Amino acid sequence: MSLKEALQKTAAGWISDLESRSLDNVVSRWTDDIYYTLHPDTESAYPMTKEQFRTYDRAAGFFKALKEFKITINEMYVDVEQTTVTMLCSSVGQLITGPYGTDYVFILTMTEDGTKIKKLSEWPDLHKVQAAINKTFG
Repeated sequence: MSLKEALQKTAAGWISDLESRSLDNVVSRWTDDIYYTLHPDTESAYPMTKEQFRTYDRAAGFFKALKEFKITINEMYVDVEQTTVTMLCSSVGQLITGPYGTDYVFILTMTEDGTKIKKLSEWPDLHKVQAAINKTFG
């Protein structure tokens, strides 16, 4: 498998992990010392490591409220030299309070072999996410 294929496989696999709504699955392709950020950081909670995210109550609560979740990778850009994958994605799902859906940009920087994520930056459509969170958690 080429490095480009490994990067694509890890990125697409992580999207499947995210759809599982299990924090353990979501972090399974992360290095222990990952640098994970969510933008904008309205809670001043980021950056996080693997263990910090895995035990983050707000993420756990959101995944628990999310009964169905499907992410579509609309575009994927791979930079082999930087071991980076940028994905433009959209999602649909069902929260306990009603429909959910948003758009995302994910930038993943991987290990040299392309099998683990060592840096992850996430940009969701804040307006859509905030509306869903307010409806679900008040």
